[in-house]
Amino acid sequence: MDIQKVKDLGIVGAGGGGFPTHIKLDSQPEIFILNGVECEPLLHKDKELLIHHTDLVLKGLEKAMELTGAKQGLICIKAKYQNLIDSVARKMPSHVRIEPVGDFYPAGDEITLIYLTTGRIVQPGQIPISVGCVVQN
Repeated sequence: MDIQKVKDLGIVGAGGGGFPTHIKLDSQPEIFILNGVECEPLLHKDKELLIHHTDLVLKGLEKAMELTGAKQGLICIKAKYQNLIDSVARKMPSHVRIEPVGDFYPAGDEITLIYLTTGRIVQPGQIPISVGCVVQN
């Protein structure tokens, strides 16, 4: 799949904001962050997708990194899911790492996730690419 196909299909992020995925894939981040942190207290979709479709999720991350040119990938998972972290870690390529995060709900706030995992601060009015990052739910 290429960026134009993603645009033609109208694919948007699953984080609630509906941000067009093709715009993220057409940027050139240093770091591509896969948000596997449940940002809704009663949902477990991220965890379930990572458990049951690990290979497809990793393949999608690899493709997204290829399209954007990102040199590093992060998969953010809540630290309390240690078995999941261990399972996914066994299948990951060397340029991808897992970033365990605390057990809280940042309400889909990618800015918080970027800070927690990279230490980078997205300034008010800016978007993640301004600090070399893309976050995809």
